[in-house]
Amino acid sequence: MPPQPDAKTVAAKVNIDEIFPPGDGRDLVLNNCQNCHTFVPIVVLQMDADAWTRNSIDHRERVTSLTDEEFKTLYTYLRANFHPGRPVPKLPKALLDTWTSY
Repeated sequence: MPPQPDAKTVAAKVNIDEIFPPGDGRDLVLNNCQNCHTFVPIVVLQMDADAWTRNSIDHRERVTSLTDEEFKTLYTYLRANFHPGRPVPKLPKALLDTWTSY
């Protein structure tokens, strides 16, 4: 059986600009959230504003390298771009299988 591609290999085959629209907070998301998990849960869950607020409370202690202002910018970006009103972008199955590492 051929080896399965790892998350980095699969991620290189998606258009990040289509999945993560440019804007304030995008780089904060891409450079911090993937320290614990791939971007798959962010993209697939499409949470509403209240769920993102609860998520931010749960995650604040995990992202200690960000200032409070950066953390706020990160979650403002997530609320604006990953919500129930936005269609879930198509992702390769191999990437969907990488969901989380914790």
